[in-house]
Amino acid sequence: METINEYIQLQGYKLCDLEQRAKATQEVEEAARLYKAASCQGNKKARNFLMNLQEQINIQDNPFNDETVKTAIVNSGLDYKSIMTEKNSECVELGIKRDKQLSKEMHIEKAPTIVIFDNEHPDKPGLMINDFGSKTSEEVINHNLTMMLESTMPQVKPAYINNSTVVSIDQFRR
Repeated sequence: METINEYIQLQGYKLCDLEQRAKATQEVEEAARLYKAASCQGNKKARNFLMNLQEQINIQDNPFNDETVKTAIVNSGLDYKSIMTEKNSECVELGIKRDKQLSKEMHIEKAPTIVIFDNEHPDKPGLMINDFGSKTSEEVINHNLTMMLESTMPQVKPAYINNSTVVSIDQFRR
């Protein structure tokens, strides 16, 4: 519900506008089905598709329609016909149900939310990040995310630290 509310407000509509709420709900559900169908062709391509779709709609201000979806699919190197067939499959439906159950179990209430676990210490609880700052400033979101991750990552003390020092987070689940 929180995702729908944020999407409605992002589009400039009032939360009490039932017609826009129904439309937004349908669009979010369709995007989830398309993403899940795209993931059958690879998770990396599916994430790329989702970013392309968000760019088409939220940045280029294109409507959520077949043409926009097709552009995002093709720009992601995915097979359009396959995704359109797969989006209504039982496999996609089951995947969405599993995702909903997992988000319910983890008490995820808004998007985006990131949950990070330490593979080397699976008994430790994960870290949930769901406050990224301004929804309109990528710079603020990146800064807040970096600060949160740095505050929770294991302290690594290399012999020499400078601005180009990289700390690997490979030990964390993705």
